[in-house]
Amino acid sequence: MCQQAPGRVVNAGCRTNGSERGSYLIEASLTTLLLFGLLFLVVDLSLVLFTKATLQNAVREGVRFAVTDQLASGQSYLNDSITQVVQQHALGMLNGANGACKIAINYYNPVTGLPDSGTGGDVVEVSVVGYTYAPIGVMKSSSPMSITASSSDVMESCPLTGCPPASNPSPPACP
Repeated sequence: MCQQAPGRVVNAGCRTNGSERGSYLIEASLTTLLLFGLLFLVVDLSLVLFTKATLQNAVREGVRFAVTDQLASGQSYLNDSITQVVQQHALGMLNGANGACKIAINYYNPVTGLPDSGTGGDVVEVSVVGYTYAPIGVMKSSSPMSITASSSDVMESCPLTGCPPASNPSPPACP
């Protein structure tokens, strides 16, 4: 216990009165609040990066499938097959008709750069457009973040049986 002798300076580690009694609690709560804020910021940034990487991998797998000019089982059109492959690799982020509507598939002539029909030798571009992510912690705002991913490659020559039709004449309606 600190005691003050008359005429002497008070020891710096001793309290002179009860005015600082709650300061430790306030300092601890502010430090804890700051640490939790930083923790949620790191979690939010990690989830954004994970989502972007997952979508990028999904479109890359869709392009890898598209360049082979083959159809997925149960599909009649190349675009539907590519969409199915992208959805399978998106870890549930693009499930259902709403998720399929976020997948865009474009074909380009490699010489002119103009849009093309999707035959052998064309450049195929698969992208996810309009995917929104709502952060859970510190970065939370009124508008969710938009995440896009895109990949492209040159399609192989068509097999002897011919190229499968690329686009479905009656694609599923987007909600």
